[in-house]
Amino acid sequence: MGNNKTELLMNDLDGGVYGMRNKRFFSIRSKVMLLSVVLAVCPLLIVSGFSYFESNKVVRNQVIDLNLANAQQISNNLDMIVNDVNTISLNLIQNNEIAAYLASPSTAVKQQNYPRILSILNDQTFNKKHIYSIYMQDLGEVGFDNRGAVNLVPNDMLLQAKALKGKDSWYLDTVWVQNKEVKVVSMIRDIRDINHISRSLGILKINILESSFGDLYRTKMKDKSLFYLIDERKDILSTISADQLGSPIATSLTSPDMARRTEGFFNTVYKEKEYLAVYYRMETKNWNILELTPYELIMKPGNVIKSVTIYSIVVSLVICLTVIFLFASRVLTPLKQIRLLMKRVERENFNLEMKVTGNDEITLLALGFNQMSQKLDELINEVHVSKIKQKEAELKALQEQINPHFLYNTLDLIYWMSRMEKAFDTSVMINSLSQLFRIGLNSGSRFTTVRKEAEHIQHYMLIQQKRYEETITFSLQIDDEDILDCTVTKMVLQPIVENAIRHGIEEREGSGRVDIHIFRDGVDLVYSVHDDGIGADETSIREKLNSSSDEPQGLGLKNIHDRIKLNYGSLYGIEFHSTPLKGTTVIVRQPYSKGHVTNV
Repeated sequence: MGNNKTELLMNDLDGGVYGMRNKRFFSIRSKVMLLSVVLAVCPLLIVSGFSYFESNKVVRNQVIDLNLANAQQISNNLDMIVNDVNTISLNLIQNNEIAAYLASPSTAVKQQNYPRILSILNDQTFNKKHIYSIYMQDLGEVGFDNRGAVNLVPNDMLLQAKALKGKDSWYLDTVWVQNKEVKVVSMIRDIRDINHISRSLGILKINILESSFGDLYRTKMKDKSLFYLIDERKDILSTISADQLGSPIATSLTSPDMARRTEGFFNTVYKEKEYLAVYYRMETKNWNILELTPYELIMKPGNVIKSVTIYSIVVSLVICLTVIFLFASRVLTPLKQIRLLMKRVERENFNLEMKVTGNDEITLLALGFNQMSQKLDELINEVHVSKIKQKEAELKALQEQINPHFLYNTLDLIYWMSRMEKAFDTSVMINSLSQLFRIGLNSGSRFTTVRKEAEHIQHYMLIQQKRYEETITFSLQIDDEDILDCTVTKMVLQPIVENAIRHGIEEREGSGRVDIHIFRDGVDLVYSVHDDGIGADETSIREKLNSSSDEPQGLGLKNIHDRIKLNYGSLYGIEFHSTPLKGTTVIVRQPYSKGHVTNV
């Protein structure tokens, strides 16, 4: 089609020369130059304009992706704080000494037991920098704070806590220490007698510094950007501007989609300034994380691209006018061939090859086209295979997440029934099983932290020790507390320990021991799992680990080895050492990394 247009234009120009001899002479070279300039400038303008708008779109999408990733990371950190507070509250509610203290009608008895209760509260807040204080109040509305802070609990929050019958609720509050106001985000819940669940003993209130929430996002915020943490009542729990704390979020900063979707974005105008708003709803609480980025920041790269585009047009024109005089006749024919081949590429025919002759830039262009065509063909095939594997992985992840909350709720129900029936050993087992499933499923994520992996294996070993009637001894040593926050591949320790019990200790009969050591080795994080079982054929195991077989391996050593290599590369994986009748040691090596983790 383009060739026909060129031929028609050339015929029209030639006809003008022969049909209008009285007009000024217009050479073929001038015609070729004019035509070349038109063909060079017009596509350049179109592509440049398209590039300008597309680049702005790409930058905007990158900002959205980055802000969503930041919001998700902040959500994960907030989830950890919320879960930590819930765990502390459960520990306190289930404490018999606290229950007895609140239930006692005697003021003298309470004064006598007050130091012990204060010690229990301080133990729960030890090394918890985000927790400011814990406040308890009995049915006589007599309360105390372990930090000496003055807590004025609003009546509506007291009534709400009673109505929730032991469930937690959160709100922004102010406590006073030495007449100084401290902004806190408080979790409040009714304390119930675990032996008589319908009986209320008092109120528990855990105060978290609002500044602890602010520390999670202030370092991630761009200049002039806004951040809001909004609770289910659409009140602001945390934001950069302190005067907005506790007030309802402005209508212009919300979207109807926020109530229906977990994450998304929308455009808005706030205080006469345009913003790109990105929101993300937390999993543990019905809170929304909202980040607003001014469009003036987003458009800065686009302005640079606009300037570069103008300079590119000017430079291209100068080069075009200079080169046309010398290379017009030599360039047109090869470019025509390239253009025709590009048409075939547009029709997704990538298996093309251009005949290469000469030793100039056109030759290099032809060679580059051939390489590009071959590479495109390979990439299209790779992308097709990759998409199929991705869909399979998504389906597998979806299957693993089918209604896990039903399982958690059922196990929690059994746990509380066991507690009420005073079957404490059973309740411990049920709690460990619930945590084992909860941490193991990990919301479908491939990664977790050392902290979660350690919790997972401790719950697993508790169950195994009950199963084998305490004949198996288990130890877990972690050299440095900083290791707990490292990002690792999930579900690594449990299959190795299970393998050690089934194929090492169990086959030897009698008692046995499993020792786990987690430590840092330079830039690597290392798991060392040793058992004193009957051992195994070291050569056979190593051959299976390094084999390229695609046969399913379940959750065995081969599966763990392949997952770690897939995540981190060939330098990482499993080392296997075994001595017959003396035991086996499995070494797992992963990178020492404290990066972002999804759904840990």
